[in-house]
Amino acid sequence: MKKLMLIIALGTLFLFGCQDESSIVEPVDTQIQQPQTGKHWLTFSDNQKNSIEELYYLSKWINGTSGGGFYFHGTMSSDVYVAGQLYVPAGAYEGTKKMGVTLNSETVTADFSPSPTTFEKPVLYSIEYYGVDLSGINPNKVDFYYIDGNGKLVKAKYDNIVIDVDKGLLAVYKAQLPHFSRYGFVN
Repeated sequence: MKKLMLIIALGTLFLFGCQDESSIVEPVDTQIQQPQTGKHWLTFSDNQKNSIEELYYLSKWINGTSGGGFYFHGTMSSDVYVAGQLYVPAGAYEGTKKMGVTLNSETVTADFSPSPTTFEKPVLYSIEYYGVDLSGINPNKVDFYYIDGNGKLVKAKYDNIVIDVDKGLLAVYKAQLPHFSRYGFVN
């Protein structure tokens, strides 16, 4: 089952990543993005990276006129547990789209598809990571950002963010996604 899910996730990434037209809102190499603001995507520790077995990918067909969404939860590794929600408000876009989220196995980020997609009303995203090794992290310097239409890191609007170093908890609630690209925690 894990192999089948990995093949599906990689096939989807290949399909979206190999289109002839590129977009300025597609996720881009984090090495290019990080120096622009002095912020860096938060990464899992080397031990946690090695224990994450596969990409974590989910998707669902959602009608943008009526809205909808999905919840997800599960383990990324023996140490890291994740729970989240993607919510599309009614009137966010016209028609039906297959909305997907891929959680990165190296950085504490998520890539959303289909990209590029922009919204009339922001899509809301909440995510909780439990068991993340946050040793050496100053919680006062952690925030939630995204890559904007110009390829720059921009602080996202959200209701609440929680960084608990002792519990290994990183969470953001109701982050507003004006378009699909890469979103995640920065330090």
